[in-house]
Amino acid sequence: MPPPSLPHDSSPEERNAQAKVWMKRGIALLSANNPEILPESLKCFDQALAIRRELPHETSSFYRWLLTACWMNRGDVLTRLGKPADLAAAIQSFDEAILHLQKLPLEEDSQYRGRLALAWMNRSLALRAQARPESLEAALRSLDHGRQVIEESEKAQLPVNKALLPTLLLNRAALLLEISPPLPLQALATAEEVLSLCHSGEHLTLQAAEIGLKARHVFCHAVAVLLETPPVDISRADGWIMQATDKVDEAMHLTAKWEPQAVHTDFRSIRHELFRYGCNLLLAYQPHFMAEFLLDVLDPEQGSPLLARDTALYQAGLESLELAAAELRRRGPLDLGLQKMDRLIEVLESLSLAAERIKKRAEQAATG
Repeated sequence: MPPPSLPHDSSPEERNAQAKVWMKRGIALLSANNPEILPESLKCFDQALAIRRELPHETSSFYRWLLTACWMNRGDVLTRLGKPADLAAAIQSFDEAILHLQKLPLEEDSQYRGRLALAWMNRSLALRAQARPESLEAALRSLDHGRQVIEESEKAQLPVNKALLPTLLLNRAALLLEISPPLPLQALATAEEVLSLCHSGEHLTLQAAEIGLKARHVFCHAVAVLLETPPVDISRADGWIMQATDKVDEAMHLTAKWEPQAVHTDFRSIRHELFRYGCNLLLAYQPHFMAEFLLDVLDPEQGSPLLARDTALYQAGLESLELAAAELRRRGPLDLGLQKMDRLIEVLESLSLAAERIKKRAEQAATG
């Protein structure tokens, strides 16, 4: 139920209490993750905003802080609504939030800079959703502003939430692959920076693990772009592929560890997509390493017992082994020459043995 209206001469505290009711209702609707009720959530935040704009925020940091929350939540809803007019309004909302946050005494509370960095990042998401060349460039600039705020906070010894910087960099890495032309080398380096920030925490917290998995996904995507962009730097290609498949292997074990607790995150889908990345990279460039890679992931004696029960991975792995064997037979004499045909036969045998082992494990998974 909406809160009752207050007399015109109500105190700021009373009016803010009414705005708080609207905010809580809007947040509850937003948290339901139901697109159909987003317009109702927006109405709630607009009601709270209308009240808090009339509070004495020009003379009170407290009321200005509360006002920024209205603008931030309003921008979040509009971004999720996603129509062109909604996205334009979302950017305007985040601009208002940034304007007010910059007027707060940033040196007094790390929360002020934390929300300011978040506002720049959320503004970037709205710009990115517009998916125009100029909006994507503007989104990158917004992320750069956000990073500057975080760095200033560190210098002032008022550190913000630890997840904020890796999340911002993750968004930046993905954006670098969406602009035209894409910048895969920069995306690669940024994804690596994210992983260095998450490394110590991804086995301890679900949030760090999720960021680390998404960073590995961006890394693999960047490698794929690099390998498809002529002229390919052959001297570095093997290294990129090895790093990518290593990250896929790490992701397999990380998702297996966290999947039982990842109620709101589809770790299974992330795992399958990364697994396909690894298989496709090896199939295209290094099919002779396919058996080793798949046994590392799918053999429960080497990998995770949870992965050993993922029958969809087994099926994808067996298909990749068959494709790798066919590709090697096709390439063999041309790529290796007759003197290395013994090596080809050896690799094909390893693929066949791996397929037999994985089939057996798949049968055990299906019946166990």
